[in-house]
Amino acid sequence: MYASEAKAHLNILLADPEVPTMMLWGPPGVGKSSIIQQIATERGWGFVDLRLLLLNPIDLRGIPYPNKDTRQADWLAPSFLPDVERDGEEGIILFDEITSAPRAVQAAAYQLILDRRIGEYVLPDGWRQVAAGNRAEDKGVSNRMPAPLANRMIHFELTCSLEDWKFWAIPNGIDYRVVSFLNFRPELLYMFPNQAAEIKAFPSPRSWEFVHKILPSFAQVDRAFPAICGAVGEGAATEFTAFCRVLEQMPDPEDILEGRITAVPDSPDMMYACIGALISRLTINKTPDRLKNYFTFISELMVEYQVLGVSDAVKANLRTDLVTLPAFRDWLVKHTDVLVGVDD
Repeated sequence: MYASEAKAHLNILLADPEVPTMMLWGPPGVGKSSIIQQIATERGWGFVDLRLLLLNPIDLRGIPYPNKDTRQADWLAPSFLPDVERDGEEGIILFDEITSAPRAVQAAAYQLILDRRIGEYVLPDGWRQVAAGNRAEDKGVSNRMPAPLANRMIHFELTCSLEDWKFWAIPNGIDYRVVSFLNFRPELLYMFPNQAAEIKAFPSPRSWEFVHKILPSFAQVDRAFPAICGAVGEGAATEFTAFCRVLEQMPDPEDILEGRITAVPDSPDMMYACIGALISRLTINKTPDRLKNYFTFISELMVEYQVLGVSDAVKANLRTDLVTLPAFRDWLVKHTDVLVGVDD
């Protein structure tokens, strides 16, 4: 299941505060935690990210203290658990890295997940519970989830694809160089190392977001190479920086959007680069004339690049603007066969 599909299902299920706990499985870096945080933010809910790997069993239950009236021990609940006054009446508590937590910590979380309480702490009625973790084959710290706990959860397994990732990346302004490169080399969106000894930096949706954050700190991409290498690994970093050198030969996107340049490139890497750069500029400044010039430009490319240009424009929330263009409506009629199933 892709991230956008998982988010759609979770949004439906989490509307009911009594929904069973849901468990997101998937390799590192595909956005499991981010999906839950996005849902909480979009709904205006509180959000508590509980990293079980960092806790001891006693951390969840709290600390005992003597009750002088009853001459018994009561428990002080930990402050990191959801509190209505501080965190709101509705929210999501995420039990992150649950499969990496020691068995004793999983057992402590077991009571909270199943009974919505632990010790004297009771989870507020409006709070939902979601768990996330890596699979055993992901070569991370992984402890098998107890069967009774697994049987009381709704399970989703996440994977990633470039088209699905771009629905998030383009509207969120991920650097066009990253998007263009991954259009050119989609298999590098996620590439988990084959050998455990090689596991340091590797390409993933999360690490490409790191590259997006690295790039503004350097005037030249070549100077950023060690940092990019530290994010996505040497192989992907080498290809990415080489791709960015090609971009230096690219026509000025503003000249294309303003109609001053109409000649189109003939190399695949340059076509990918132009589409990414133009979409990036349109999300910042779109006018009917600039959009018309964009569509005129991509209409001169080979058909597969035309489809990419339209598809990425839709992901950039430009669908409504495109359909106002008579030329685009004619293009849709002409290319219906190649658009079936694209960005429905």
